[in-house]
Amino acid sequence: MNGKKYLLFDADNTLYDFNETERRALDRLFLKYSISPALLPVYHEGNKKCWELYEKGALTLEALETERFRLFIENASLNENPKSMSEDYCIMLGEEGILLPGAMQLLEKLKKKYSLSIITNGIARVQRERIKRSGTTAFYDHIFISQEIGYNKPDIRFFSYVLKELNAEKEECLVIGDSLSSDIKGANNAGLDSVFISFKGEKAEDATWSVSSFDELLALLS
Repeated sequence: MNGKKYLLFDADNTLYDFNETERRALDRLFLKYSISPALLPVYHEGNKKCWELYEKGALTLEALETERFRLFIENASLNENPKSMSEDYCIMLGEEGILLPGAMQLLEKLKKKYSLSIITNGIARVQRERIKRSGTTAFYDHIFISQEIGYNKPDIRFFSYVLKELNAEKEECLVIGDSLSSDIKGANNAGLDSVFISFKGEKAEDATWSVSSFDELLALLS
């Protein structure tokens, strides 16, 4: 792609299989605390609300870690310690470095031509451990994590920090992600081109381009 030097990849459900990672970690967590899997929807509801508040800047990531389990325990009428559950869950998440099918091959091909970076809103210690366990750390020139930067996607200050660290011009960068509310909105806020990737074939009018597979992404970047 003419003029592009820096590819800024979202992590979860863009390159890494967060859905499977989450499923495995929650299965282990619920087993440890003898909680019925039937209560999973209760956890997911509270977790979703917490992440929405975080993206809006209404909840810190540190607070989110415990708050989602406080909500779960309260709504499921359990008698557990939310902080203990949160700590166990983060450890279990970090132990699951699962890539989406074809992601490793994608990175191998793109690394020959572009500077690759990760831009993620995830919990720093969890994300770094997952990336390490997946065997992909060496592909990235930078791993930008909101918790370490102090701003989260889609905040323009997150992207300003990234551009400064890369010493890059806006025209040289391309944001690639699966989230309209953080990746695509953030790219638009910062004046950056973007690729919305949806493995379900969805399109995004707000993104510069939309693709439905890694093959389509490679073709676009060729």
